[in-house]
Amino acid sequence: MIGLSIRYCGLPLLLVGFVVPARAADPESLLVRMNNAAHSLDYQGVFVYQRGNHLQNLRIVHKVSNGHVRERLESLNGAPREVIRTEQEVRCYLPDENAVMIEHRRADSRNFPALLPASLNALRDNYIISLGKDGRVAGRRALSVKIQPKDAYRYGYQLWADEATGLLLKATLHNGHGAPVEQYMFAQISIGGTIPESALSPQHSNKHMVTRRVQDPPPPPKENRWAPQHLPPGFTLTARMMHELPAHPYPVEHLVYSDGLAVVSVFVEPVGESKQPFEIKGLTHMGAVHAFGRIVDNHQVTVVGEVPAATIDMIGNSVASTSSR
Repeated sequence: MIGLSIRYCGLPLLLVGFVVPARAADPESLLVRMNNAAHSLDYQGVFVYQRGNHLQNLRIVHKVSNGHVRERLESLNGAPREVIRTEQEVRCYLPDENAVMIEHRRADSRNFPALLPASLNALRDNYIISLGKDGRVAGRRALSVKIQPKDAYRYGYQLWADEATGLLLKATLHNGHGAPVEQYMFAQISIGGTIPESALSPQHSNKHMVTRRVQDPPPPPKENRWAPQHLPPGFTLTARMMHELPAHPYPVEHLVYSDGLAVVSVFVEPVGESKQPFEIKGLTHMGAVHAFGRIVDNHQVTVVGEVPAATIDMIGNSVASTSSR
């Protein structure tokens, strides 16, 4: 949910209709309102992303014009970063590196406050969804939904939506002990109103920046050459692609598995073919993100996801070449 689905330039990054202010009759209706609002409303504000001791402040501007979405995301602390997103591409401005990175927008990207999947069907099998205690976020009344896992292979979530519009204002990720491990929360938010074109333009001058366009990767092989032999209940393959990465002479194969909310990525690349291979060995973690790496048939296999260690361990230790079976 909150993990690898947004991470443009290191920043933590569907039905459309008018939403009337009303108490949700049930938790799933409130989740639908959140999804609608994140994609259909104009809004701008500042939110905080917290993971362990890491704290990041970001400004977001989101505008919908004639059905088309544009968005600007700017880091307010740490290294200057600015991301301009449209439905077709993502432009990342890196003033400290004097560079602009351009890549095609991924269709499966989900970023705060648009964190929820388009369909809630898969969630019912793996999570218990219930209404939580109402509260206030950024000075606005908020309605809460709890999404609790049915097993130990996924985290739990608590979401708070603006009562008037349904926009997601706060999202907290909880581990198996109920302790928060990651959080997004608006500190200031303005919903509706006029958003000038200048607010969606890069605030850093790119006059002398070097433009680097990320090339479209080649299509994945017709046959899946790698796959986990064991998956936690509910996780299925949702995407398979190739990535061109800096200092990697050959594309890296990328498999994506999801239960509809949690997402796990599996990366596979030949050992010794790249100057900067994934160096993860064994199990490690940073905040809610767990990662696992090992060598399989002379290939480096790396598994990453915002899921418990047991999930990454199961998938990582069972990835094998389909040709060796």
